[in-house]
Amino acid sequence: MRKFYHVCEGQRSGEAKPPGSWRAMLCAGRVGPMTELLGLPYSPWTEKARFALDVRGVPYRFRNYSPLLGEPELRLRLRRLRGPVSVPVLVDDSGRSRADSLEIARWADARGRGPCLFPDEHARAVEGAVALSERGLAAGRALSLLRMLDDEEALREMLPKPLRRSSLRAFVGLARAGVERTRQKYGGDRRTESEHRDDFDRALGELRARLSEAPDGAPRTLTGNLSFADIALAQLLVFVAPPRLGLRLGRASRRCFEDPGLAERYADLVTWRDALYAAHRSSSPSKGLP
Repeated sequence: MRKFYHVCEGQRSGEAKPPGSWRAMLCAGRVGPMTELLGLPYSPWTEKARFALDVRGVPYRFRNYSPLLGEPELRLRLRRLRGPVSVPVLVDDSGRSRADSLEIARWADARGRGPCLFPDEHARAVEGAVALSERGLAAGRALSLLRMLDDEEALREMLPKPLRRSSLRAFVGLARAGVERTRQKYGGDRRTESEHRDDFDRALGELRARLSEAPDGAPRTLTGNLSFADIALAQLLVFVAPPRLGLRLGRASRRCFEDPGLAERYADLVTWRDALYAAHRSSSPSKGLP
């Protein structure tokens, strides 16, 4: 397993530490000026990475990824000519690529200052939260993509900006094909809408149960302090009622992400997410949104 240096408060005594000059750099939150995050401003997976980088105070540049045009470059960057590729991808100051929000968050946790996102004493809780987040987000994404296929305005928002106002219907067809390709890429077409809805509902119910057992706090956190468990599970609410901070969504895309029925049923979870963002996200605003 890859070793990550943690410089957050509560580091175990005797834990290996980076050399002096590197430790000073990490504690100061300094990374090379070329650190760049490639992502989608409307993606909860990108938001997981951005939240972690921002709350740890790690500076970076954000570059918007265009799924329709940017995949060849992404494949070259990741040296992965076959199989699915996805964002977020972080290219650090040494030129190394990290192609997963969890790995990016771990990288961020070894830098900057702020809450320790992966406390050793809560490793299993964080791991379980990440797994639940992935299951729930997969179902939520599948449902939102189905809604998007029937929303021409949302499809236009998926196009590169120069093409959005074109009167040519072919561009809408191109966007629809891209959305359908994304559904197939992540297996969303292998289950029915009802099955995805049941999966998503179970994930939200499990989040509610975990929060009910969490220590009291304002806002309540799953381990007693902000960790990546909270960041990961808060993203489930993107497909219920998207937050006003962090993500950037067009009007029509937001409509496709929203589920008014679930927003009413899980209003307590939306309130929890909003309190979490007010406490920890508003003080670390997103940088470089296009």
